[in-house]
Amino acid sequence: MTECSFIFTALIDLLRALAEPTRCRLLALLSHGELTVGEIAEVLGQSQPRISRHLKLLSDVAALERFREEQRIYYRLTTGTEAAALVLQMLSRLDAADPVLIADLKQLAIVRDQRVRSVSAQWADIRRCAEYTYSDDQLIKEILSALFGKNDADSLGELLDIGTGSGSMLSVLGKRAKHAVGLDVSTHALRLARARVHGAGLNHCVFKRGDMYDLPFDVASFDSVSFDHVLSIADKPGQALVEAERILRKNGRVIVVEDTNRLTELGTEKPQALIRYWFERAGLRCDKMKSIPAGNKTLLVGVATRQ
Repeated sequence: MTECSFIFTALIDLLRALAEPTRCRLLALLSHGELTVGEIAEVLGQSQPRISRHLKLLSDVAALERFREEQRIYYRLTTGTEAAALVLQMLSRLDAADPVLIADLKQLAIVRDQRVRSVSAQWADIRRCAEYTYSDDQLIKEILSALFGKNDADSLGELLDIGTGSGSMLSVLGKRAKHAVGLDVSTHALRLARARVHGAGLNHCVFKRGDMYDLPFDVASFDSVSFDHVLSIADKPGQALVEAERILRKNGRVIVVEDTNRLTELGTEKPQALIRYWFERAGLRCDKMKSIPAGNKTLLVGVATRQ
């Protein structure tokens, strides 16, 4: 663990906040992903007002952070602070075989499954898209091969998945990232993606609501950016790539996966040339372009680098 130091009173306040059974369970729970107050209350079997008080105490000592997606408030563990380092050290000392923690994780799985089914019922199109592209293990292998070749150890570093939808691309690429953010303008999509990606154990992935034409990130914030079946339905695909280039670090990568049928519907007979053109206009160098058969469709996988 990175060495850290506290002002005496701040350390005492943090230790007091941590020294309570429900708050320890709550932190262990949030180490598995972002949750709302209602979801936490349902998992722990306690009232929302009581859970809210625990959350406030932990937020006041910087053990947690809260963020809003329209009407919903989510909580997650803080990162990169002295308090976060101490919390992670404490959680690493917990016995994974503890009956209380096991019961909490089982209940969390039930709550996440309910969330997926609830959101999927409203967003059948998102579900169909994910099932079409990523239910085939061999197709996933071919996509990864197109992106990384034989370099299985290749890392995406800090990854941003733009238009994350149901989180299907993040479920595949998140394993290769040090940290990942799924961004979408739709809170319904984010709820589904959050449940699926965290349910797959990718707890280093977080989610944020935002506009791909005006990304809520600073210049040079990410090592990789992915677009999965997004640019072909975007009103301004070129502008989306310009924004991606802005937030990429030097030599950072943009990954694009598209259905060639959708691209031809835009009026082009050369889908590969269209994506190369988008890359070039955004100041990106196209490094790879590969077509992959997928049933009665063809996927196009492109990779470009920021100069």
